[in-house]
Amino acid sequence: VWIGSEAMIMPGIKIGDGAVIGSRSLVTKDVEPYAIIGGNPAKQIKKRFSDEEISLLMEMEWWNWPLDKIKTAMPLLCSSNIFGLHKYWREFAV
Repeated sequence: VWIGSEAMIMPGIKIGDGAVIGSRSLVTKDVEPYAIIGGNPAKQIKKRFSDEEISLLMEMEWWNWPLDKIKTAMPLLCSSNIFGLHKYWREFAV
């Protein structure tokens, strides 16, 4: 999750994994995983990935992997190859 400076998130709001909230946004509704939102009130601008890719990322929960697996997967994590990352996870990280 990345939250821009001076963003205001109202009490009880849930922010999904991988979401991006623009600076000075007023968040009054729950934010879906991997959504990019902004504005006052904040609205979804777009999704960072396709629905299929988001599903794979949520399944993998790469942020909970052991550190050595994250280090090994760093080239994939820094790319846009979600399917390659999922293949790595199925073969090596599980």
